[in-house]
Formats: sequence, C-alpha cells, structure tokens
Amino acid sequence: MRERGAQSRRGRPENGEPIRRPAPTARGVNGWQAVAIVALIAAAAGWTTVAVLALREPSPVAVIPSGTVTPNATDEPSTAPFEEPHDVPALEALLPTALAGTALQSQSWDGTTFLTDDAWSASINAFLTKAGKSPADFQVAQAFDPEQAVDTGVSVYRVTGAKADAVLDALIAAWKGDDPEMTVSKVTLDGKAMTKAGFGADTPSSYLFIRDDVVFDIEAVDDKVAIAVLAALRAPGAPASPAASASLTP
Repeated sequence: MRERGAQSRRGRPENGEPIRRPAPTARGVNGWQAVAIVALIAAAAGWTTVAVLALREPSPVAVIPSGTVTPNATDEPSTAPFEEPHDVPALEALLPTALAGTALQSQSWDGTTFLTDDAWSASINAFLTKAGKSPADFQVAQAFDPEQAVDTGVSVYRVTGAKADAVLDALIAAWKGDDPEMTVSKVTLDGKAMTKAGFGADTPSSYLFIRDDVVFDIEAVDDKVAIAVLAALRAPGAPASPAASASLTP
C-alpha cells in the first residue's frame, strides 16, 4: 500500500527503528585459527620452524584495538527486538482484529511520538495549539496487516476534550496541505454517512466517519472494500463482526 504523509506510520522510522549495537570483538585466537596458522608456517618455513616455535614460551595475547577487523567479526550488527507501541489501548480496542480471515496487528501512539516535523504534523500541531491542546492530547491507533495480504487498514483518531467533527476537519486539512491534489466528497456506504478523501488512482482512499468521540478512517481501494471493513468494526463493548467475503486486495 502506498503511504500518504504521516497518516500511515505503522511503527516505522521514529517508532520502529531497531537499536543497533556494535558487533562483539574477538578475544584471542580459537582452535581452528591456530591450526590454520600452523599450516601456513609449515608451508612457508618447514616443520622444523614449527617445532622451534612450539618449544618457545607462550607470548601474551595481543590486545586488538577497538574497531579493528577481526576474524570473528560479522558484517551484520546485532539488533534489539522492536517493542510495538501501545500507548492508547482503549483506542486499539475499537479496531478489528481480522479482515477476510487475515489477522491484523494493532498499534497506538499519542502525539508526543506520532507527530514529527513534517508538514502533516505541523498542520495538526497548529490545530492543537488553536484548540488549547498539546501533542499529548492527540491519540491515534491503527490496525493493519504487516504482510499486506489485505491491502487495507483502519485508523481511529481522538483529541482529548475536542469535538470529533473538529478533529475530522483537522485531518482533512492536514492531508490537503500535504497533497493539494486530494479530492474530498460525501458518500453513504451501508447507510453510514462518510467523508471520502481521494489520493489518486494508485493510493487507497480514506473513508472517514465519526462514532461517539472518535474519528474512524478506513483505507480502501474502493467502496466495496470499505463496506467490508465497516462490517468488521466493533461497536463499543461488542465482539468483532466477521468481515464480508469481498476481496480486500486491489
């Protein structure tokens, strides 16, 4: 799925970059390396020289300076496991856990980590400042298939103490600033009034609607897929509904 601005973070760059540590340095010479060294000496100077060297007192192991290439060094540094962000579990609970038989992964953030220095974030921060809010009041959760077997996803947005319709307008304005070619229209799917934001033929549209105090955003390639995802959304306190059998891939 092609991404659009800051809307499809999904635990990458700022949140998903693994912590890399330097590779461990070698300590001395192992058995196989000793055999190889003996074989090289024997080939170059004969076995007599090898015998003389073997009778000498062992010399201290040389200290290998930091950063020196060693026989045991690997090309790939080790990585720490990535901890998925779950800053707002209450929002994650509103998202579907599966679509068309494919399990979804959910993550959530508040604005202190989700908002960065890009144009989309600057627009949202301007809205927060005008509303007397801070980045910590901005909350978002997303459900998606990391393997992209289904080319769709669902996000839910909330700003603590702000009206949901104002949040929806702020999202539209932020996307519009990031993509002036974006189109906005009103649609009704399965009896639900929505705002549809179009980003071009190669990018899924956003189908936004309000429920209670949050804004839902369904990413879908067409209306049929959006209806299938809408059927999988959970009402507050209810289990997830099974998604329709419509194909969720382009």
